[in-house]
Amino acid sequence: MSLRAELELLTGSPTEVVDGVAVTRAGREPDTAPALLLVHGVGAARLVWAPVLAPLAARYQVVVVDLPGHGASAPLGHGADAGCPALAATLAQVLARLGVERPHVVGNSLGGWVALELAADGAAASVTALAPAGLRLQPGEPSRLLRVNRGMARLTGRLGETLAANATIRRVTFASGSARPAHLDPGLARGVAHALRTSTAYEAMIAATRRITFTRGALVQVPVCVVFGDDDRILPAPDNTHGEVAPPGARWVVLPRCGHAPMWDAPERTVELVDETVRAATSAAA
Repeated sequence: MSLRAELELLTGSPTEVVDGVAVTRAGREPDTAPALLLVHGVGAARLVWAPVLAPLAARYQVVVVDLPGHGASAPLGHGADAGCPALAATLAQVLARLGVERPHVVGNSLGGWVALELAADGAAASVTALAPAGLRLQPGEPSRLLRVNRGMARLTGRLGETLAANATIRRVTFASGSARPAHLDPGLARGVAHALRTSTAYEAMIAATRRITFTRGALVQVPVCVVFGDDDRILPAPDNTHGEVAPPGARWVVLPRCGHAPMWDAPERTVELVDETVRAATSAAA
């Protein structure tokens, strides 16, 4: 499947809306393969998974969501909790409505933190956390790049989305997310720029994650693989990569020449790491 076809699958039909959360299901039929939930980061949307969707869909029953206030999902309710534990609870409710029980979970950035919260709640069979937020020793201010990226997306509007198709523009505007931004698919870049500009929950989620870190690692009883790129500018080491905050026994992997979105810069290795984590969980459960 081409990247363009994957983008169409993730951003067009079929899309279900369950309790306000937009969902795309792809891949194997239920009961023929493990379920796999994909959770994007703040300011993103389902389409960020396009580079790895085809190989994952060949192996798993894949469920891809837009977080509340992102993509095609409904906005967060007025005064709603925008923290990762609350987001995990929302996704657990959506999964229950879909009849999906304890999927393996892959999350990127804030989505990685949400994946860890799902595991702490006993709602995940394994976690592959790609550059997960929440692994600081102390709460802190978000990366300045997050504010800059959001500001530029809103300032440039639709023009910025059009310009994202240009490799030279991508080299500048996507440098914080990718180690090789000029090589990103133009359709993916345009979609990401649109998602960042139109998110209605961006500031609320950033504010919620500023006040806390992930604190429930001791409750996670399933295999966890924590993956960071060596060129991550959004959550750079060492401040954001404290192993003592992660679940005990978590596997740590650093990918070379990789930025904040490993599924963009190292899609094949990302799929391999997901497979390895799922196998570890399957072996542990046997």
